[in-house]
This record gives sequence, structure tokens and C-alpha cells, in this order.
Amino acid sequence: MTEYRNPSPELRARVALEKHGFRNTHSLGQNFLLDAGLLDHLLDLAGVGPEDNVLEIGPGAGVMTALLSERCRRVLAVEVDRGLEPVLNDVLAGLENARVAYRDVMKADVAALTAEAFGNEPWRVVANLPYYITADILLRLVTAARAPESIAIMVQREAAERVMSHPGQKQWCALAATAQSYGRARVLADVPPEAFDPPPHVQSQFIIIEKHPEPVVTPRDPQVYLRVINTAFAMRRKTLANNLKAAFGLDNDAARAVLGAAGVDERVRGEALTLQELCRVADGLEAYRREQGTGNREQE
Repeated sequence: MTEYRNPSPELRARVALEKHGFRNTHSLGQNFLLDAGLLDHLLDLAGVGPEDNVLEIGPGAGVMTALLSERCRRVLAVEVDRGLEPVLNDVLAGLENARVAYRDVMKADVAALTAEAFGNEPWRVVANLPYYITADILLRLVTAARAPESIAIMVQREAAERVMSHPGQKQWCALAATAQSYGRARVLADVPPEAFDPPPHVQSQFIIIEKHPEPVVTPRDPQVYLRVINTAFAMRRKTLANNLKAAFGLDNDAARAVLGAAGVDERVRGEALTLQELCRVADGLEAYRREQGTGNREQE
């Protein structure tokens, strides 16, 4: 008698997509990964295991969701497209440690979602992200009060280059500085267009950003530090002094005083600064504003 085996997640997904007549929506960045062998390899590289709680953003047809449920303690997938609900119901049937929240992750309260799903336990992110939200979702994740332990995501190769750029390089930007303040970024794998359904018109890389064991910078006020990062790259052709004046309402003398206290040349452009220098500028700005009695009030 032949033993019955539950079909693989890949087969379940392909059958469900056909059964429910699902068609990918280009505007939602729906380029699915259905190859279970490839996804298993990517999850090996991401290093998730039995003790991990995982947030998946954009589960698509649910192949990676199902594979994560086999490896991890609990899985919460956040999907914006309700049209995928019958597909995901079929693919994830019987997987009690995986659930789907049908929300727009860019509007959802991620802290509340993860707290409900995982309690106070640590959590990680693994996702084949829609590329159009890469920067926005990364910024939300790395600046969260309760950030994940790691973020393993599929991104466009150009986005990976930006995230892993260094001060002085053309790609060095607010996203890179903010992400690297949170953790160490590295490429895990190159993934060709033909691995996706449908194939995107770009090259992709699977990257991971692992939270620093100890902070690389400790600004006095993290919110001021993040504002300084955004200010530094706001107008790349202008000096940091000019950008600070515009963003924080400083006059020439105040801008020079802040940069002088930070040990930074007043003629420098923001994209040349390291994380440590950006932190010193933020601390210098915070000290100056306190001396002037403005505290943490926003510019009026």
C-alpha cells in the first residue's frame, strides 16, 4: 500500500493559484517565489530555526510561509491583497503555528501585530518584499522601539547596494545610515529574474541586516539623531551647515557652533559623515537647543 504524503508547499501553491484563478497585480509588486528548493536554501542562509518567531511581509502564494512554519516556532504573515486569501487558506491549511493578517503593512501598527502574535518574545523578519516598499518598510523596522533581531529580505540589487554603502560613496544615503545604525548588512544570495513568477525586470539579492549586539552609536536623543540623518541627505549639493539651518531654524553662528562642538568642518556635506560624526552632530544640536531653552520642540 502506497503511503500518502501531503503535497509540497510549492505544489499546493501552484494548484491553489490555478484553482482560484489568481492573477498577479503588477502595482502591488507581486513577483512570487514558488520554488520550494530555492526558498529552503534562502531560509538556511537566513538562519531561522525552531525557537524563532518570524514576521513575513508579503507572503504571496504562501510557499515560504509554509516552509517557515515547518522550521520556526510561530509565523505571522502580513498580506495586503485579499484576493490571495483563498490561495493562502489552501496552502496553509493545517499549519497551526502560521497565521495571516490581511493588512497594509505601511499603515498597520507593526508593534501591536507582533506583540499580539509573539508576546514579548524576540522576533525576526523574513520576506520577499514588494520592491516599491523596500525603503519605507526598512526604515519602519529598524527605527521601531522594539525592533526585530534580524531582517532577511529580497530586494532589488540597487537597493542592496545602497543599504551596504559607506560614507563618501555615491550610494551613501539616509537609508544606509539608518539601517547601519541598527545592524550589520550583508548579501546572502543573488537571485535571478527567472526564479520569480512573473520574472521582474531587475536583478535581485537576498540580504540580511542583523541587529548589532551593542549599539554602534548612542545618541542622547534618538529622534534628533534620525532627524539629523534625514537632514544631512536632504539636499546633497548643500553643505551640512546649510541643511541644518533649513531644518532646525538655526542661524549661521548657531550652525557653526553645533558643527564645531561635534568636531565637524562647517563646509562638509552630510553624505561624507560617518555614523559617529552624525551622532556627534545630533548631540551637539541637542546640547545647543537645550542651552537656548528650546529643548526638543520642533521648529515652528
